[in-house]
Amino acid sequence: SHIDKAFSTDVILSDISFHINEHEKAAIVGANGSGKSTLLKIITGHLSADNGEVILSGSTTVGYLAQNQEYASEHSIYDEMRDAKPEIIQLEQQMEKLSARMDIETGETLEQVIKQYDNARQRYESELVGVLKGLGFTEEDFEKPVISLSGGEKTRVALAKMLLQAPDLIILDEPTNHLDINAIAWLESYLTNYRGAVLIVAHDRYFLDKIVTKVIELRQTHARMYMGNYSEYAAKRQ
Repeated sequence: SHIDKAFSTDVILSDISFHINEHEKAAIVGANGSGKSTLLKIITGHLSADNGEVILSGSTTVGYLAQNQEYASEHSIYDEMRDAKPEIIQLEQQMEKLSARMDIETGETLEQVIKQYDNARQRYESELVGVLKGLGFTEEDFEKPVISLSGGEKTRVALAKMLLQAPDLIILDEPTNHLDINAIAWLESYLTNYRGAVLIVAHDRYFLDKIVTKVIELRQTHARMYMGNYSEYAAKRQ
């Protein structure tokens, strides 16, 4: 609401106001240097505004992926993901118990235990393994220490961890920079079906077209809001 930001005498943002509804998918677009990343940092509390305020309803949780996000950890990729979501560890423990029971049960009870194990394994794989593979990691990568990865791989780990945590609002700054075509397609589908709200800065208009239903344009320090995807925004702007 009414956000202003200047660096010295260089005005970046003037009287910026917009809202993101629950479950809404929105994009912030604008030329290089128009203040997109600055605005995201203000929204997430990494920068303070000169004037105005950012208001989050209730107990809204926010996940933020910066451009080229540095991510140092001695843990393996796999362990970082397990730490992101306690339910993952609970699923592993459940699978261990069921596996032990499969060695001693017989008949109908054994069939029930096998069914429970298969359900737990499918949930486990769709959660942790599904996200990592979707973002381009192989099972051979899972044990690699995060600290040994390239900058782009670390950014993908940070993105995977945030998706597993499932915040109410996901904020992404150029998320496709370190993704191949398959991972971009997977992320498009994931975000389109995501139950929370999403706010994206990206230059990839095709990526935005698949996901967003609102576009906030930053131009000459001001903001203007357009309903629709990127193509509809481009037509309305013309």
